[in-house]
Amino acid sequence: MKPVVAVLGGSTPFTAALVEALRAAPAGIPACELRLFGRDVEALERMRGYGDRRLAPLGWTVAASPRLDEAVDGAVVVVNQIRFGGLAGRSRDEALANRFQLPADETLGPCGLSAALRVVPRIRELAAELGRRCADAWVLNLSNPLSITTGAMIRAGAPPRCVGLCELPLATVIETCRVLRMSLADVAWKYAGLNHRGFVFSLEHRGEDLLPRLAEMLAGRTIFGVTAAEIRRVGALPLKYFRLSISPTGVAASGRAEFLGELKKTIGRELEDRTSPPPSLSRRDLSWYEGAVVPMIAAIFADDGRPVIVNCLRDDGLVREVASRVWREGVEILATTPPPRLLPWLDRWAAHERALLGAIESPSLERIEHALALDPAMPDAQVREVGRAIWDGYAN
Repeated sequence: MKPVVAVLGGSTPFTAALVEALRAAPAGIPACELRLFGRDVEALERMRGYGDRRLAPLGWTVAASPRLDEAVDGAVVVVNQIRFGGLAGRSRDEALANRFQLPADETLGPCGLSAALRVVPRIRELAAELGRRCADAWVLNLSNPLSITTGAMIRAGAPPRCVGLCELPLATVIETCRVLRMSLADVAWKYAGLNHRGFVFSLEHRGEDLLPRLAEMLAGRTIFGVTAAEIRRVGALPLKYFRLSISPTGVAASGRAEFLGELKKTIGRELEDRTSPPPSLSRRDLSWYEGAVVPMIAAIFADDGRPVIVNCLRDDGLVREVASRVWREGVEILATTPPPRLLPWLDRWAAHERALLGAIESPSLERIEHALALDPAMPDAQVREVGRAIWDGYAN
């Protein structure tokens, strides 16, 4: 019997990128049964057909079902990518951001809080069901806002091996290597933070720590938009979302939900009877599949302690993004101690995360305003007005 990899939210045509990442994976992942779960039966069957055509030559089988039990019973790995509330929910969050001229990011800031209020009740229900049906499975969570949803799943009774995955820390190091024309194989690095809020605080190339002169080495170039000035400011390499913590104002990026909706339709049409990747798939960055999900699946099956960055619940009650080694039976957290100069940032983000958890666990206008007041991505002058808008949207 083949091991089962289940994908929740598998009817989205963007799942084609996961199929391609599995095809391109290095040796080590055995031929599995890929089970796709989704509510849109027509889209689900279209995705199943594409997955079968692409993976069958590698010995995989692909099944699909609108029933959760049929998808996850007996699964070794469950990938959760369900977007509760759909793109309509994201569109409402974008409208909120545009109203107050704030960034329309679905993971951080007021939009992240609004999304969490919508998503968490549903994801708790999902987690409890997974805990009953596939308690021995690995659950790889991709649903945003990632740290909040991962914590909610674990607290609601998800299988013990439940982690969140994000490609950005590794992708940041890979981009640094590309910009500086170095091989990733020659680089050792350390990272600390929360999802989308963290720092690469050690970056060694053949034994030399590059961070002290990284800003100068960039020579006017950036790393995912991170500038030399930002690197000098903190003495480390922040993730690209750092700019929201230092300059949260500005015109919101609008129309993302509409763009994704139209792109889904286009890719859906292109999937029909295709035996090659749909051309429009390249119009969206889906690098979390090849940069995080497939390497994690490979590490689970390899059972050799491969290094992976994971989001997992820590003793302080927060889901932190940490370096780990992955074994078949679980995650071994690797001890990393960030330098003191980064602690004010990390502590500030942690304080906001705790306030955000309070607002999600027991929603009220006061708790929402408190979470916003502690959010570096939120201008102080707009806390009360934005808080009222979020509360009204939630309460109604």
